[in-house]
Amino acid sequence: MMQSAYEQSSVRSNFFVVWNEFVKNMKFLMAYPIIFVFWAVFPIFWFIPFILQGQAFVGGLESASFAQIAGTEDYISFIVIGAVLNSYVNTLLYGMGESIRREAVQGTLDYVFAAPCNKAYVLIGKALSESVSSTIFAVSQLTISVLLFGVTFTLEVMFPVFFIVILLILGLYGLSLVLAAVSLMYKQSHDVSETIGYFFYIFSPVRYPIESLPSWAQIIGKLIPLTYALIIVRSIMLLGTSLTEMYWEIFALLIIDAVLIAAGFYMFNWMEEKTKRSGTISHH
Repeated sequence: MMQSAYEQSSVRSNFFVVWNEFVKNMKFLMAYPIIFVFWAVFPIFWFIPFILQGQAFVGGLESASFAQIAGTEDYISFIVIGAVLNSYVNTLLYGMGESIRREAVQGTLDYVFAAPCNKAYVLIGKALSESVSSTIFAVSQLTISVLLFGVTFTLEVMFPVFFIVILLILGLYGLSLVLAAVSLMYKQSHDVSETIGYFFYIFSPVRYPIESLPSWAQIIGKLIPLTYALIIVRSIMLLGTSLTEMYWEIFALLIIDAVLIAAGFYMFNWMEEKTKRSGTISHH
């Protein structure tokens, strides 16, 4: 009975940590509404040049040669899906490292790590806030794409798509933990975040099918969680493929998620101990 009461108290305490960290980060985000404008609108402008380029090269937005590789002639929907899922990469990778960096600049990082709680729950709270904000941005981008470009999606595909987005987010959590670890030690993770973002952008099928890459680049692309998320979501939304037919891609995504999460927690815990011993955890 005593053990059960203790476990319930522990669960409540951990939930309290996660919830308050989530609320704190969302309040910070809401204090700067221009962030919503940037991430909700500007990714649309990033892929408009590709639409214009496609029109210039093939005289329209449909291409038989593109359909032979991608399985669909709907080029606009193809790149809209790529832009929306890639926005999760950008916001989550930047968000976690910058959140740790912000704590250090504000002088609160020492207090966070001195708190009598498991630091994993602090990170979970930060990660949840980044996931919610990323989803808000994604919905905004989809809405704008529907209004401006006539992109159409059926509601029945949204549940399996949401499931795949969750799997993508889990893998990005692992990478975010690595960037948080880099931020602890080197006090700046922005450059590393940009490098990883461009790496994903080139080797994942964000703007083009992965089959259009050289064979060696396809091998690299298939080690990236975004690649499988894009393949699965596009197959469901554009080709009408069921989730059960994508079992191999889902399995591969789960394996990559497990590796990234394990590596991320190991890296963060190791870097936390290292910076505590060296006394540099609160340095700017």
